[in-house]
Amino acid sequence: MAPRKKILSSPPSLSETDLIKPVSPKNPTEQLEQLRTSIIKEINTIIDLLVSQIYTIEQAKKQAREEIIVKEKQNKQLEEEQAFNTILDQKRKQAEFDEKLVNEEKDFKTQKETELTELKSKKEDWEKKETEYKELKSQVISFPSQIEKSVEETKKGLTAELKKEFDSEKKFLIQKSEFDLKLLQQQVNNLQQLVKQQEKDIISLKQEKEQAMDQMKELAVAVVKGKESSDSVSKSE
Repeated sequence: MAPRKKILSSPPSLSETDLIKPVSPKNPTEQLEQLRTSIIKEINTIIDLLVSQIYTIEQAKKQAREEIIVKEKQNKQLEEEQAFNTILDQKRKQAEFDEKLVNEEKDFKTQKETELTELKSKKEDWEKKETEYKELKSQVISFPSQIEKSVEETKKGLTAELKKEFDSEKKFLIQKSEFDLKLLQQQVNNLQQLVKQQEKDIISLKQEKEQAMDQMKELAVAVVKGKESSDSVSKSE
């Protein structure tokens, strides 16, 4: 708001001390005019002061409003930034929570699958052991009869095997005896032939010996006769 214009132009205004100063005696009309002028000046001065103060106040109010507006804008911007940061933080926390929740669900599913697998394995082991127990129980119940049956079968098997082995050994011994007998008979025959051949050889040797003795005798006789003839010739000479 611009300062208000003065109502009239007049010399510089008088202070209160000037107003109460005694004036020299003049014409009453002039005194009134002078007083009126002075009052107008003072009024204009007061008006100017009021206008100036009002302007200052308006400027202060305007500045205050502007500062309030700026402050409100800053507060609003700060609130918006805080709200934005809060939203971002909430989104981040929500994302972290969602990720944590997904990981926990994944871990929970994995753990449950592992537990189910272990439970299934334990169940299969239990069923297997139960089956083995039933089989063992059944075997224990039927064990005496199985033993008796097994003993009878073993006895029969051993008897048959021993009989078979005895028959085989008997047959082998008979065959061996027959073979040994044949071999012995063959040896006896060979020995008999050898004896006969030796007897023949002895007779032949005896004959050869006798012939050699006869030849030696004849030779000796011839030698003696030859010596006697030689001696006779020597004597005759």
